[in-house]
Amino acid sequence: MSSQGPIRVLICNRYTLFREGIRALLGEGIPMDVVAEACTAGEAILMVERLHPDVVLLDATTPDASGSESTRRMKAVDPEVSVVILSMNDDEILRQRCLEAGADGFVSKEDQAWHLKRIINNVCGRHTRTA
Repeated sequence: MSSQGPIRVLICNRYTLFREGIRALLGEGIPMDVVAEACTAGEAILMVERLHPDVVLLDATTPDASGSESTRRMKAVDPEVSVVILSMNDDEILRQRCLEAGADGFVSKEDQAWHLKRIINNVCGRHTRTA
C-alpha cells in the first residue's frame, strides 16, 4: 500500500447500523475511504479479491465464519490486506486465534474511536501522534 491517498477500508459486519456508524466515524479526520461493506465473510472475501482494500474491519463472528477462519481466507486471497478484528469482548483466546490466523490487529467494540483509527493507521504503516 502506498502512503499516498486515503486508506481504503472494507467493513464487514452483519448489522447495517453498525457499518454506517463505523463509516461515519472513519470519515472524521484521517483520510480513509470506505470502498465496500459486507454482511458476511463470504461477501467480504469476494470484495477483497475484487477490490484489494488496504484494510478489512472484520467482525469476530460473522453469520458464516469465525474471525480466524475469515482472516485465513482473506489472507489467502490477498496476502497484502490488513485485517483488524472487531470484537464484542476482549477474549484473550479469541484474540490469539485471530492473530495466529494472520489478523494484524484486534479491537474491542468497547474501545474509543481514536483507538480504532490508530490501529488502522498502524497496520497500514501510517503512524499518527496521539494527544
